[in-house]
Amino acid sequence: MAIERLAWCEISKKWLEHNIDQIKKIVSPDVGICAVVKANAYGHGAIGVSKIAIAAGAKYLGVSSFYEAKQLREADIKIPIVILGFTPAENYYDMVQNDITVTVRSLDVARALVSAARRLNKIARVWIKVDTGMHRLGLNPGEVLFFIRKLQDLPNLEIEGIFTHFADADNTDLAFAKRQLFVFNKLLNELDSEGINISIKSAANTGATIAMSESHFNMVRVGIGIYGYSPIQNKTLDLKPVLTFKTEIVQITEIERGEIVGYGKTFKAKKPTQVATIAVGYGDGFRRAPNNWGEVLINGQKAPLIGRVSMDQAAVDVTDLKGDIRRGYEVTLIGKSGDLELTAEDAAEKLGTSAYEVLTNISARVSRIYV
Repeated sequence: MAIERLAWCEISKKWLEHNIDQIKKIVSPDVGICAVVKANAYGHGAIGVSKIAIAAGAKYLGVSSFYEAKQLREADIKIPIVILGFTPAENYYDMVQNDITVTVRSLDVARALVSAARRLNKIARVWIKVDTGMHRLGLNPGEVLFFIRKLQDLPNLEIEGIFTHFADADNTDLAFAKRQLFVFNKLLNELDSEGINISIKSAANTGATIAMSESHFNMVRVGIGIYGYSPIQNKTLDLKPVLTFKTEIVQITEIERGEIVGYGKTFKAKKPTQVATIAVGYGDGFRRAPNNWGEVLINGQKAPLIGRVSMDQAAVDVTDLKGDIRRGYEVTLIGKSGDLELTAEDAAEKLGTSAYEVLTNISARVSRIYV
């Protein structure tokens, strides 16, 4: 298979399926899995991941915007898709036409959806997000009953789901998450007492899915977990990283003591040095600053980065590597090489960030190959 750049990601179908099976083992059979595929499936490729996740048993897909949902529909993905974030008004007709479920928090949005649904002779499906303490998006719990009553008066609209989001279910201290869950349960009980039963109830992200079984309700929304990373110390699930990030050596140069490598002359050789140029840079999501990856793997050995990472290339010191290192040799940025492994979490520690950011920052120009 030809690739557009000599920087690519290999996405393991086997490990993605395995991770979803691991999630299935800790939720009840009547609990659906919403595979969160926003941000290009956390850098793994939304269309490819969605198809694998559906085959593995995902019942719903979660995205952040109409643009992401539309891409999936254009790829002939037919299962329910919910936009978990804010959606601008100009997209409402297309959302109803494409059977995309929308998170709503205002009557104006709901009325716009109804207008589109009536024109198309369809039903607009919505989820309601409840702000139980994170204070990012959603209705305050005290507003929800009034809002639902208003929605019930609208034709061509179905309230399909109600959900909340935990601020720190990945914390060892779950007191705040349990407080949020208490608020959500209290609201659900209030709705039940008013004779309002919404079919989908969801609270658990990956961390809560693992650590708080009482938060599962009848749908869990799993993002980072299906990609092989746990946000908490975890002995429950055997998760496997799905993505390997690779490139190649495109040139090897020997420089003398005192010569420099890269922009800004930040590296000056202290001895004769073998410099390997690799075909990846910050334009591919291979961070330049304030910190970089630090090292990569070549032939099962660690090779340190030297000089500044450029937009399209970077340089590594291969002077002390054993064996014959040549142009065309594979370089591992995330994944295994011989007995060594670099994970997204390892890279994140060097960069001072999270595995989420490392994965989602891998550029769209980096080919995704499903193996």
